[in-house]
Amino acid sequence: MKVLLLNPPARKREYENIVVPPLGLAYLSSSAKAKGFDIEILDAFALGINWDKLREEVRKIKPDILAIGGMSPVIDTSFRAAKLLRNDVNMIVMGGPHITAFGERVFEDCPEIDIGVAGEGEITFCELLDYIERGKDYSSVKGLILREGKTQSRELIADVDSIPFPDRTSLPNERYRYPFAWEGPVTTMFTSRGCPYRCVFCDKSVFGSQWRGRSAENIISEIEMIVSEYGTKNFIFYDDLFTLKRDRVLEICSKIEERKIDIKWKCEGRVDRIDKEMLKAMKSAGCRVIAFGVESGNQKGIDYLKKNLDLSKVKNAFQMARDEGIETIAYFILGIPNETYEDEKRTVEFAVEINPTYAQFSTLSPYYGTWIYDEAVKRGWYKETSAKNPLDKDLKRPVIISDNWSEEKLQKIIRYAYRKFFLRPSYLLDRVRAVIKSPTRIKNLFKSGWSVVKWLLSKG
Repeated sequence: MKVLLLNPPARKREYENIVVPPLGLAYLSSSAKAKGFDIEILDAFALGINWDKLREEVRKIKPDILAIGGMSPVIDTSFRAAKLLRNDVNMIVMGGPHITAFGERVFEDCPEIDIGVAGEGEITFCELLDYIERGKDYSSVKGLILREGKTQSRELIADVDSIPFPDRTSLPNERYRYPFAWEGPVTTMFTSRGCPYRCVFCDKSVFGSQWRGRSAENIISEIEMIVSEYGTKNFIFYDDLFTLKRDRVLEICSKIEERKIDIKWKCEGRVDRIDKEMLKAMKSAGCRVIAFGVESGNQKGIDYLKKNLDLSKVKNAFQMARDEGIETIAYFILGIPNETYEDEKRTVEFAVEINPTYAQFSTLSPYYGTWIYDEAVKRGWYKETSAKNPLDKDLKRPVIISDNWSEEKLQKIIRYAYRKFFLRPSYLLDRVRAVIKSPTRIKNLFKSGWSVVKWLLSKG
């Protein structure tokens, strides 16, 4: 029984400046291979396989079962792949955040899908394959989504050290890149799963609110394996919140230094979950970029999103990172329902004040099943719109447009934010200086920067 794990092609090749490994599929592959199943991964996105060639490539592999991941922002590509390949396989399985949140509704949106895997899929997927291979009734397998309903829920994996490292042997590792990466290819890793915070816009349908961290030794072993076997030295730690446990972060950094592992890495943090000692240790261990979800420059916006964050701590956090020579990214949400256009202008001014190395301004796109999604539907705020940031390209996406907002005002404030932040003479001069210091990053940064410039110069 041949199983193909597919990462579908991009809508267009415009997204080629951000290409990262499909870790979810890689984890499924390693877990299934450990059980003896015949598994192959096809990362059509990274390989540049277009939609016209996809079916030809899949037919060469001749899979019996096709498994596709699915995240809500790009779920249309997963559905498109299922429709295209329906007649070439015996069964189509979908996993990931989208089907976990939407459940049986996915079968209405895409009837070509046979089975869904909810939540963390490593154990469920392997059990499903075992039942199928033995011709058994799989309706008793925990964690499945079937047309007739869901089976019993699967518990989260408590010991995340027990999960095999993701299967990178099946991936085109040399093709992965990221705008903030350094010379050479980039890869991604999870050092933990879950997040204990309860921001109303955040999707926890897969990993949940229960934080589970891998041991420092387990993490270091995977890093050393990646460096040794693939020569990759640029890492993005994909944890929702890498800096949650201070002692754990210090232990990881200490082991990287002790073993003289030469890597550069990016992570996600919270402004109230860092301190000077931690940042110093992170920098010494190779951290070059840390990203923070600031969301708003107004405390009322922060409180509405239940971010549980004191805005007064934000400026100090960015200054501490700067003092240690770590670049920063600040994420902001524009169009928060209880904020006005003038409030959002203050958010932009706040972004300029804290002066991160990079900033991203986005609309509030709710995930199904979150509090903010339910609130938006109840109040009639949930709408499709073309309001977007430059990395969204030509996509229409669902966003919240409350009584304070319109699509026109959203697009206007997003453009205002990018112009105000990125076209400052002082900011442009800083970027030129940074490129001179690190010319190897010119290519990646130019691609992302040019996308923003083209968008700012376009109509609107």
